[in-house]
Amino acid sequence: MTKHTLGRLVGIVAAAVLAAATPVLAAPFAYVTSSFTHDVSVIDTATNTVVASVPVGVSPFGVAAHPAGSHVYVANFGSDTVSVISTATNSVMATVPVQDGPFGVTVHPSGTRAYVANQFSDTISVIDTATNTAVGTFNVGSRPLGLVVNPAGTRLYVANQGANTVSVVDTATGTVVSTVRVGASPFGVAVAPDGSRVYVVNSGSRSVSVIEAATNTVTATVTVGSFPLGVAVHPSGSHVYVANNGSGTISVIAAATNTVVASPAAGIGLFGIGVAPSGSHVYVASEDLNRVYVMATATNTVTGNVPVPSGPAAFGLFFAEPVSCDTSELERALAAAQDSLAVCQRDLATANTQNGVLAAQNRALAAENERLRNGQASSSALVHALVRVLFGDRPNAEVAAAVRDATRAELGAARAARPHDPRLREAQRTFDAGVAAMHRGDWTRAISEFRQAYLLAGLIQNDSGARRGWRR
Repeated sequence: MTKHTLGRLVGIVAAAVLAAATPVLAAPFAYVTSSFTHDVSVIDTATNTVVASVPVGVSPFGVAAHPAGSHVYVANFGSDTVSVISTATNSVMATVPVQDGPFGVTVHPSGTRAYVANQFSDTISVIDTATNTAVGTFNVGSRPLGLVVNPAGTRLYVANQGANTVSVVDTATGTVVSTVRVGASPFGVAVAPDGSRVYVVNSGSRSVSVIEAATNTVTATVTVGSFPLGVAVHPSGSHVYVANNGSGTISVIAAATNTVVASPAAGIGLFGIGVAPSGSHVYVASEDLNRVYVMATATNTVTGNVPVPSGPAAFGLFFAEPVSCDTSELERALAAAQDSLAVCQRDLATANTQNGVLAAQNRALAAENERLRNGQASSSALVHALVRVLFGDRPNAEVAAAVRDATRAELGAARAARPHDPRLREAQRTFDAGVAAMHRGDWTRAISEFRQAYLLAGLIQNDSGARRGWRR
């Protein structure tokens, strides 16, 4: 591009911007994490296509958008950080260290603070969004996961998976003012638009607890599908939507009656769910099929899906509304561009060269990722085949105990081989989930969890570089 051509282009853009009397409205974007590829897919909800991919920290899960739509906050479970994404550029502008095992994240309605649930520290980190620094922590229940602030900004609700409770926190003081007992293994939490009710999905008891906010008491328990891992409320408050990981369905609950009125099938392994700001569609991620499914709320039917990278999670308030155009800022930027045409030409040439290098590196990384995924799939198949040969297909207490003991030995070997490997805590967590399933008499779930822990322990010993994200 010549200097003359670039100058004409800048002039044309300036005229078009300055002539526009009103901002152009666009559909919001959905930010969906992928725990295996350590990035965030940006989905244009107008076309349901991925328009950008943003690398973040290790094993990202929870996402929350700033009320102004300017930033998105991503909890990186494996690297104990929060990535702050600028929605204007879809790039990470800051990385904030927090405590052990950050999972869920939410933003105060004022936009001044973000709250992060640290699963292995039993704490909430408070981030100052103006400086992108952690400015404090406070304690909640055991293994906090999902969390949300009420519309008034006065209360923070935290689902404590390890304690089967919800902590109600006064946001002004950071103190727990009430602890509400709910179902088994609460996971996600959402609040009604008027703040009157809080909905909590209990992954271990196939239910949703409905909490009356005025009294902090459970007033209803709604049975949903198997292993629910996400909940969202329609902007009107009329319906509540639940992602059922085990049954692959979306439970649609009428808020007025607390009854399930529809259960459309999406895909297996549903993890996290959200309602578009317009209320017209629900978006839910399948971590097993690597898809984000789209359901029309008018008909409660799944209308399509968006392919995304491996291990997606739509966990949190992950929609960001477009930021309206600021004409004065554009005028200053265009004036600066007019004064810097020569510099731009030089930078463009340099960028073209660098883009070629980056493209080659990206191709090499993609090939390496594919090789690691294939190796992981082969290893998983081998482990499953070995367990079938040794124990058959009889999911009972004896088989679960045998797989548990084999997995414990494999974990011990992994811990001896690589005692500081951060993946050890994921393997231990999965093993603990298997033990918990045995206590419930759920032999099939126990064997499945032990198998995953066995596989990850083997990967740690082999130091293959592959890392499976936290799953459950």
